Amino acid sequence: MFSMQESRKIIFQPALPRYRLDFFERVERRFGERFTVYYSQTDMGALTASISDRRWARRLSPMRALLPGLEWQPGVLSTPVRRGDIVVVCGAPRTISSMVMLIWARLRGAKTVWWGHYWSSTSKAHRFFLRRQLMRFASALLFYTDQEVEEYKVSHGKHDRRIVTALNNGIDVDPIAALRTPYDPAKRDKAVLFIGRLTAKAELPLLLKALADPRLGDVRLEVIGDGEERRSLETLAGTLALGDRIVWHGGTTDEAAIARIANNCRLFVYPGGVGLSLLHAMAYGLPVVVHDDRRAQMPEIAAFYRAENGLSFRRGDSAALANALVLAFERVTVDRTWSDAAIGVTENDFNTKEMAERFCELMAHLERGDRDAS
Repeated sequence: MFSMQESRKIIFQPALPRYRLDFFERVERRFGERFTVYYSQTDMGALTASISDRRWARRLSPMRALLPGLEWQPGVLSTPVRRGDIVVVCGAPRTISSMVMLIWARLRGAKTVWWGHYWSSTSKAHRFFLRRQLMRFASALLFYTDQEVEEYKVSHGKHDRRIVTALNNGIDVDPIAALRTPYDPAKRDKAVLFIGRLTAKAELPLLLKALADPRLGDVRLEVIGDGEERRSLETLAGTLALGDRIVWHGGTTDEAAIARIANNCRLFVYPGGVGLSLLHAMAYGLPVVVHDDRRAQMPEIAAFYRAENGLSFRRGDSAALANALVLAFERVTVDRTWSDAAIGVTENDFNTKEMAERFCELMAHLERGDRDAS
């Protein structure tokens, strides 16, 4: 436990998705009324639908577009910030209001934390440059994963003496552990799971083309998620004669409903840039198949590398994906260590309990005036 100080902990978020709730609840239990999250209502489908108010949450006006790729969060700069506060902002360079607050808070005598990706599947060279410039204004840097901290320190952060740490971004695994069934491939259907939003980032057409391989003719695909790509995907599935082998469940955050599907699958597959969906599937003990291009993945791919619980394929190559699926099915038939590795890394490293502990540790370092905490 960390001592309770008088400083307020203020976080500015563009949205308040469900997967953040348990993390914030745990932090609020540590700091009480001195912890506040400011956010805007954002449409992320089931991830932001029907979220009731929390005592630590303050809703701001909806995000406002400025220019293509740039946005402003009304109400951020009118939020009172005083000397001694610790202000945490989302590090995405497109949210201009957060970046202005990063500077304004320092001028007001507050300590600031830049919280974001070092590199992700959507990063571009010019955005990455801007991201690094904005990092310079913060008292401390908070990345999503330990792997990003290592990447930063061997490249652009070699001489950075500030606190640079990570949360190992994860999900609340406790409800999943209560619903998860032992992984026995002999008792499961020959089915693969996809869970996530149906967007271009997911690259699902690649998976559908892979499933058209005759060697995978008896494999069923279970899709949990919805999004703007669904209609075109259903059309492609029909063209590839996969219609009776794909179950479209739609988007849901009902963990019991997800468990009934995940507990009957043998593999998890995400052909595009995977993020928290990876942790969700791994918490169910599912071996995974993802592409091999780290720079086109989200930071959470670090959990896959650490667990060594699946196979990767050459990005963008449907034939390579089909080969990986064939090999993965053969492997899990005789070897369950991948499942154990997946569960272990989510329960020990990538979960909201660990995130909250690391966040509170960072707050303690900042309150003491520590520098590099590594």
